[in-house]
Amino acid sequence: MTTTTLWNQTLHLVSHAYFERKERFEMDVDCYSVWVLFAVESGKFYYRIGEERGEAGAGDLVYCPPGFTFEREMVSPLALHYIGFEMVGEERTGPVPSLPTFLSRPLDNKRLVSNFAYLRKLHLATEPRHVLRKDMIMNDIWQLACEVWEREHLHDEQQLLADSDDVLMNRAAEWIYQNAYTPFSMRELSDSLNLSPVQFTRRFRKSFRIAPSDFVRSLRISKVAELLLDTDMTLDQIATCCGYENGLYLSRVFSKNMGMSPSKYRELNRL
Repeated sequence: MTTTTLWNQTLHLVSHAYFERKERFEMDVDCYSVWVLFAVESGKFYYRIGEERGEAGAGDLVYCPPGFTFEREMVSPLALHYIGFEMVGEERTGPVPSLPTFLSRPLDNKRLVSNFAYLRKLHLATEPRHVLRKDMIMNDIWQLACEVWEREHLHDEQQLLADSDDVLMNRAAEWIYQNAYTPFSMRELSDSLNLSPVQFTRRFRKSFRIAPSDFVRSLRISKVAELLLDTDMTLDQIATCCGYENGLYLSRVFSKNMGMSPSKYRELNRL
């Protein structure tokens, strides 16, 4: 499963415990039948899940899928949310979704701290309303993690373009980086490389496992989303900054790729 579908998962809380000062792990190695999240408020520990190993500290989220061996070693006492959950929906009985990394460090620390504070207040609550609230908070934390994974996925995708053995396609990739946010045609680029559009697309895809048009679109949509959240620019202004003809056309492209209109995206995600 790719990162583009992780954000679409719905999580259902199975268990939640909060440790204000966890000085040692009762078990250094464990394997769970459900998803597990170690959400760290303070302190540090070393972890290993599969082939990934690292150090988790304040503000880090460590997700362990069911069936994976989770090794951990205390570095300093932890303030920790230990959460068990399941993924519900169409893929509940399907294969376990794969994560880009088991550790995620959300960029929106203010929101994460707020979520942690509510979880602390509710960690012993069993009333249906409070359980539902914890479900919502846990899903919001998941979205914060997905935001990081999506950014890392795009970064990895960009790095991939620099690793091709095809010198001509590396040159094309560099040109795209420099011109992605200005209006241009793929025909213009392919002509400059003395290739037909079909030859260029085929060769680019072979080198980077993505069509050049898809790569340009991913760069532009990422910048559009960033401008929607970080500025008060109109859609026409954003279109001009990102290589689109006008706001109307940008709105159609954005809606098709993001599943919602630019205005809705700004409304739902801007803090």
